Amino acid sequence: MGSEAGLTLMEVLVALAIFTGLSVAVLGLLPTLFKVNRSNQTDQEVTVAAKAYMESVRTAYSVQAAFDAGTLPAAPDTGLLGGLTCTPSQSNPVAAWTTPAGGPLLRRVTLSCSGSGQPTFTFTLDFGRPAS
Repeated sequence: MGSEAGLTLMEVLVALAIFTGLSVAVLGLLPTLFKVNRSNQTDQEVTVAAKAYMESVRTAYSVQAAFDAGTLPAAPDTGLLGGLTCTPSQSNPVAAWTTPAGGPLLRRVTLSCSGSGQPTFTFTLDFGRPAS
């Protein structure tokens, strides 16, 4: 008689074993993928908040009196940063560059964001004293 069409039980079991092995491997990667996604989301939230903060500093420091006063805007809200706390600071990166009154001509603003079990994010931007 001719050969019969169809799959033997052994072929079906081998195909099922291969499918099971591949499924276990793919499903095992899902927790890692979720963790990486969560980490990337936190990175993005912090970067967007830092950019907005530095823009608010740039706006404030565009006026010479505000630059000379050296008052920094409030730090970004921690509720938006996935539990990270941000601390702004400023320094004079070139001590020799001063106005006749002794104020800095350049201010370096640093925003450091850190949290429990998370890396520390540091953003730095230099601002020059605006002309009068």
